[in-house]
Amino acid sequence: MVRPVEERYRAVRDLFPELRIELVNGRIVVNEPGTWQHNTIIAQLLAQLAPLVAERGWEIWPNITVHLDEETDRYVPDLTIVPREPAMATDQAVRGTSTLLLVDVVSAGNAYDDHVVKPMGYAPAGVPLYLVVDPFQQLLKLHSEPEPSGYARETVEPVGAPLPLPDPWDCLIDTSGLLRI
Repeated sequence: MVRPVEERYRAVRDLFPELRIELVNGRIVVNEPGTWQHNTIIAQLLAQLAPLVAERGWEIWPNITVHLDEETDRYVPDLTIVPREPAMATDQAVRGTSTLLLVDVVSAGNAYDDHVVKPMGYAPAGVPLYLVVDPFQQLLKLHSEPEPSGYARETVEPVGAPLPLPDPWDCLIDTSGLLRI
């Protein structure tokens, strides 16, 4: 049985396929296209991660819903990295356990969702790594080691400090120029 909020979510998503439509804490959130600063941060991250992603045969998806489970929210991160043939819930939704890294860049209207709500949804869904880039606080926060109650590990680095990505990445993100926009 489809919940009424799920029906409304699907209707809005179908009406505006060019926008990122999320279901967050039961609210339908329509995300406008990112600002140039937001997109520059994503581009800088992509420049660093793309060579490793290509080398390992992974894929970068900039606009896909992450399936948490049947009875919960639907999030669309700014950047999703998946293995070559990820497990899909639907054509529009990849299973959380089949992701390698999710990234969100905090915008003025979504700080609480990115810092608090989404990590609590991603961890029980088995998302292994969730990176929050916060240009307002000038920091990066990496959530790892998902458990049913939340992430067991949270690594916070200020802009300028390298951010280590654990297995299967085993690399450092250079943050020195990431938020200098």
